[in-house]
Order: sequence, then C-alpha cells, then structure tokens
Amino acid sequence: MQGLNKSTIQDIEQIEDVQRDLIKKELPERIVQFGEGNFLRLFIDWMIQQLNKQGLFNGRVVAIQPTPHGKVVPKLDVQDGLYTTILQGIQDGEEKQEIEINSAISRGLNPYEDWKGFLDLAESDDIEFVFSNTTEAGLTYREEEFPDHTSPLSFPAKLTALLYRRFTSKSGNPNAGLVIIPCELVEENGKLLRSLVLRAAEDWELPEAFVSWVNDHNNFCDTLVDRIVPGYPRDTAAEWEQQLGYQDMLMSVGEPFHLFVIETEEELEDRLPFQKGGLHVKWSDVKPYRDLKVSVLNAPHTMIFSVGYLSGLSTVYEVMEDSVAAEFVDRAIYQEILPNLSADKKEKESFAVSVIERFQNPFVKHQLTDLGLNAVYKYRTRVLPLLNSYTVSNGEVPPAMCFSLAALFHYYKPDSVHEGHFLGKIDGKEYKVRDDQEAMDVFIDFWNKDDQITLKERVNRVLENEKLWGQDLTRLPDMTATIVKFFEEIREKGAKKAVETILNLQVENQK
Repeated sequence: MQGLNKSTIQDIEQIEDVQRDLIKKELPERIVQFGEGNFLRLFIDWMIQQLNKQGLFNGRVVAIQPTPHGKVVPKLDVQDGLYTTILQGIQDGEEKQEIEINSAISRGLNPYEDWKGFLDLAESDDIEFVFSNTTEAGLTYREEEFPDHTSPLSFPAKLTALLYRRFTSKSGNPNAGLVIIPCELVEENGKLLRSLVLRAAEDWELPEAFVSWVNDHNNFCDTLVDRIVPGYPRDTAAEWEQQLGYQDMLMSVGEPFHLFVIETEEELEDRLPFQKGGLHVKWSDVKPYRDLKVSVLNAPHTMIFSVGYLSGLSTVYEVMEDSVAAEFVDRAIYQEILPNLSADKKEKESFAVSVIERFQNPFVKHQLTDLGLNAVYKYRTRVLPLLNSYTVSNGEVPPAMCFSLAALFHYYKPDSVHEGHFLGKIDGKEYKVRDDQEAMDVFIDFWNKDDQITLKERVNRVLENEKLWGQDLTRLPDMTATIVKFFEEIREKGAKKAVETILNLQVENQK
C-alpha cells in the first residue's frame, strides 16, 4: 500500500478532487507554529484547513519542532506536510464522522538542524501569525545564551530570537509586528509568554527599542482551547489505512466538538475569519469560558479518574457506560457544580449537555490513568474552588467531591517507589502515579504510617497541609470525618459499592 504524499495523491481513488486541488494550490506561508503534535494538527491546522477550503485565509503553516528529539517533522517531510484528520463522536445526540486530508502545513522545520532557516522566517513579509502548544512546561523561563548560531532549547527563547530578527530585518517597522496566539493550557498564557520574551530580552541585553517594539506592536493574545484529541489510532491504524487506501504515519483522531476563545487587543476577525468559516471561535474575554470549562469538564475529569479506576474501569467512555459511575458523574455536575456557578443558566446547562455527550463518545479512548497525572495539583486548582463554593452555599461539604478525594487517597497508595514516580497496584494491575514530589511524599508517608497512628490522624495530616492544597482543609465543616468515612467505605466495600452509598446519601438528602 502506498504512502500519503503529494506524488501519490493522484493515484489514490479515495481522495476527492477538491482535496487534490487544494493540496496542489500554491499558498504563502503565513503562520509560524511552535509544535507539530496531534493537538495542534487537529485544532489550529484543522481550522486553517477549513478556512483554506472556503478561500477565506489562503495561507499555510510552518511547523517548528519544539525539542531536539522530536519525531514528527521527519514524518511531515516524508508526507509533504499531508496527514488525515478523523473526527468521530456524538454531537447533538447523533453520531458524527468526518475524514479529510489536511494540507494546511507547508513543511516542518527542525531549528536544531537549521537555525538559519528558522530565523529566515522572520524576514518573510508573508508571516503574520505565531501559534504554539509546547505544553504547560513550555511556558517557563530557562536561562540560555543569546543564540548566535544554534537554537536555544526553550520556546520563549526561540520566539524572542525570531522577533529580534524580525525587528532588525524590518528596521523596527511598527507594521511588522506579529499576532502571537499561544494555545498552552495556562491561565493568561499570552500575558505570560510576553513576560518571558521580555525577560529574555533583558537577559540578552537587547536594545530598549526592541523591547518597546515587542510591547507596542506585537499582539500577545490570551486563549482557551478545547477539543479532546487522542491522536494516532494505534489499535485501529491498519483498519483505517485499509479504508483510506493509503498509509499515513500521522493520521489523527479527535472529537467533533471544538471551542477556541481568543482575547485580543485588536480586531482580528478580518485577518483570521474563523467565525465566517463556521468555526466555534469566540473573540471574547477568556475568563468566563475558562471558568465554565474548568468547572464542568476538567473538574469532573479529576473527580472520576480515581473513582472509575478503583471501580475496575479504564476509560471515560467506560465510566459513562457503567450505570453507577455514570450516575456519580451526573450527580457531581448537576447537583454540586452547576448550582454554584455564576455563569448564565442556559449557557452552563447547554455546556453541561455537551460535556456529557463528549464523555459518552465511544470513539475516544480517554484513559483514566492519563487523567490521573498530577492529580493533586488538578484537584487543588479545579475541584477545591467548587468545593469551597458549595460549602459556603450549603453549610456542609459536597459528598461527591469529598468521595472523589477519598478515592484519590486510595489511588495514591504506592506499591513500589521509583525516581520521579511510584507505581500503584489494583487487582494485580499496575499503574503509574506522577505528581509533584512533595505531593507524592505526603501520600507515601500517609500509607507508611498505616499501622502507627489512627486513620483520622493520618487523614488530618494530609488535609491540613496548606502547601499541598493552598488551604487547611480541616477547617471545613466535618471535612476530616467525611473523608475518613468515605475512605473506610472504599476500603471495606470497594469503590463501586461505596459509590452507591454516596448516591443513596444524596437521594436521602433530597427527601
């Protein structure tokens, strides 16, 4: 079976003529994109593809390899930037599937091998936009020397070097500034990225005129992105290639739902006509949408990973197929989360319906163990604000949120400790726990003292740790007693039976 590239598209019967025409079309490179992973290719590059199909953007993307050991750029080179996007899921109550060849990427570029080629991008009059998704760790500062001949490691340093070359090559032209749209899941990501660029400029002692140009003529946007992208379908790749009629090393699977919120200092819809192209993009203040997403999507994810896994389930879809676990999710969202959100009632309820549909997507294998990575930090930032709001409103702590924390205690039981992580084991099946070292040490100590002090004392020590939670949780009404009770029920009955106890408790409270 032949591979996907520009020389083979004419011979592949399954490719529609309109796709061939777009692939052959000569379009300028208008976007520098830091990152070439599944998410960007099925989110930003998918959006650019939709605009190009409609003749609304007419530009392509140069995808920059973010780390020295990346594996995607060589595959992009082999496939001439082409790859297949597969959107599958439930939308408006119906199954949906869309398959197409994406030609938004013109080429991949490895700056560690071609630093000059990377900097040359800055001199192009066609380049207008910068997108990025280098993970949360990418938006951090690293002290590095000014990159005369070789690429620095960090994303902010690369961006600073690119902007400085553009500033010098364009003689500080105010109209040569770029629109910079980071997609990392960090609050105020645009403002943070600008501060990192300015810090690099200061450390490198770059001219004050450059600093002013960065501040005054480059638009750093805050954003919120939302789409679940499992990526390459390892388990079904052979079946997909048989259906498609060609081999594709970069095919990527995602859900139909997408949301992109961009907070900008200038009007950009004419230059990036996402809405005109029918895409779910909001040019708006990010915070209300972030609060809604974190509360109704991310917080339930953090609540169900341990409950589901301890109940013998592996994916979010399996959780939603299990009547008891699904009821737990439903109660958490509709009884504990939504009533205490300040968002518009219609909007938050509509978003909740879409979240349930996304959780029920049979095509997305969202592993619970993946959701459990850095779970203490996630619980602190996603669930605790909701727990506090519920407690203030109701005078008692919320049962489902507390049960999920008790389940986290059990999930964080170490079977063997290793550098940077430990392994847990449930029913003979091992799983990896990764978190901040301090968080892991707290739970290692909790379980090591199993026979030395009472469960109440051990739980109390964890809950009162303000470094871990940002507050002393023992000050909440009956918090320690509630966690102890749920912890013991999970230990004695198993998580699934214990969940039923919680559901019954909530039913009783409604009578």
